[in-house]
Amino acid sequence: MIVPAIFVNVPQLQADVRRAEKSLGSDVVRINFEIGSDVMGFDSIFFNIVLTDEASRPDQLRFVAQHVALTLMNQLKTDENGVHAYFNFRSQSEVAGTKDPAWA
Repeated sequence: MIVPAIFVNVPQLQADVRRAEKSLGSDVVRINFEIGSDVMGFDSIFFNIVLTDEASRPDQLRFVAQHVALTLMNQLKTDENGVHAYFNFRSQSEVAGTKDPAWA
């Protein structure tokens, strides 16, 4: 079984995600992720991204979501590492009302 290089050193991956998170500025509250396989069996990374309520406004969300996704893909080199990246976004207000550990 061949494991993508990005998954070999999980502490480094965590540090890279934190670095990307900081580079995104005040729009992003936090980024959580899980690694695994998607429904087709491809190596994948699943991001749960909490945005500020301001960044989640309808007139901002598309731009912010695209910027966040591209930043993560570029900084983590997901395509170059053969990893599919999936992105889920919620606002800070949405997350405040849930106890889901994937968003904590």
